[in-house]
Amino acid sequence: MTTTNRTLLAAAGIALGAGAAWLGLGNALYSQLLTRKAALTGTGGLSTRDILAGRPTPPPKSNGLIRLAKKLAKMEESHGAAPSPELQEAVRWYVEHKSQVADTASPRGDRILADVFLQEGQTDIWVICMHGFSSCPRDLSTVVQRFQGWGWNALLPHLRGHGDSACETLSMGWLDRLDIAAWAEYLVREYGSPRIVLYGGSMGGAAVMMALGEPLPDNVACAVEDCGFTSLWDEYEHQAREFLRLGLAAKPLLHALDAVARLRAGFSIREASAVEQLKKSRTPTLFIHGDADNIVPFRMLREAYDACPCEKEMLVARGAGHGESQYQEALYFGAIKGFCERYLK
Repeated sequence: MTTTNRTLLAAAGIALGAGAAWLGLGNALYSQLLTRKAALTGTGGLSTRDILAGRPTPPPKSNGLIRLAKKLAKMEESHGAAPSPELQEAVRWYVEHKSQVADTASPRGDRILADVFLQEGQTDIWVICMHGFSSCPRDLSTVVQRFQGWGWNALLPHLRGHGDSACETLSMGWLDRLDIAAWAEYLVREYGSPRIVLYGGSMGGAAVMMALGEPLPDNVACAVEDCGFTSLWDEYEHQAREFLRLGLAAKPLLHALDAVARLRAGFSIREASAVEQLKKSRTPTLFIHGDADNIVPFRMLREAYDACPCEKEMLVARGAGHGESQYQEALYFGAIKGFCERYLK
C-alpha cells in the first residue's frame, strides 16, 4: 500500500470516527432533551397522589447529560421541594371537577388525550389549554379555575411526551400544533358550533403560536399565548449560551441534535418556528410576557408579535419572570378576559 493510500485511509477513518462521535453526541442530547425522561424534571414527574400526600419531587439519577438537560430546562431548583399548600388545594380542585377524559386521532395517526371540564349550565364557549414543558394538564389548575369561573368549558390536552400521552418523544410544541387543530375539529364535531379560545404558556404558548399557521376551524375565535418562544432552535441556543456558557460550541451541538431529531422524531428543531407560523395566522392573538424572563427571553415577545399580521395586543408584566405574569392576577386575567370577550361576541 502506498503512502498516499495509507494517508487517505487514515483520513477516512478519522472522518468516520468524528461523524460517529458527532451523531453519538446528538443522540445523547436527543435522549435527554426530547424524550419523556426530560419531561420528568418538574411537577409533571409527580403523580397527583404524591402531590396530595405532600411528597417532594425526587431528583433523577445524576449523570453528565442529565445535569446538562436540567440546566437547559432550568428546572433543577424544583427537586426536593414539597408541594405548597396552594398547589395541593389547586390539584384537589382539579381532581374533583374534571368531568371526563377525551381522546381523538392525531393527524399522525396516533391517539391523543385531553382532560375535560364541563360547565353545569349550557355554554358554547371552550378554551383549549396547552401546558408547559415538564408539566401536565393538572398544573394548569389555577388557570382553569378562573376560566371555569367565567362560564367557559375547558379542554386540556396532554402534550406529547408529557402526562398520560402515549408518545415517548417530545416535540416542544411543533407536532402539538397539529394536535391543537385536531382538538378544535373534535370540539366542532362533538359540540356543534363551539366558540373556541386557544391558550398556552411557555412550551404551550409556543404550541399555540405554531398552531396559528395551520388551517383551523372558523370556530377558533382568538388565541392567548404567554411567554412562548420564537423557535425551538432559538430557545435551545439561548439556553446553551446563557446558562451553559458554551459560546461558539452551541451551534455544533444543536446541529448534532437537529440531525438526530430528523431521524428519530421526523422533524427538525430548525423548522419548529412560531415566528414563521405566525406569518400565516388570521386569528386575533394576545401576546403576554414578563420583562424579567430569562428562560424564554423577553426579546422574543417583540419578534413574535411583529410577525403576526392579524389583530393583536401585547401585555408586558413588569418584573415578572418566566411563567410569573399570572401572579399579577388583576392585570393578567383582566387582559385575557377583555381581549377574548371582544371576539367571542
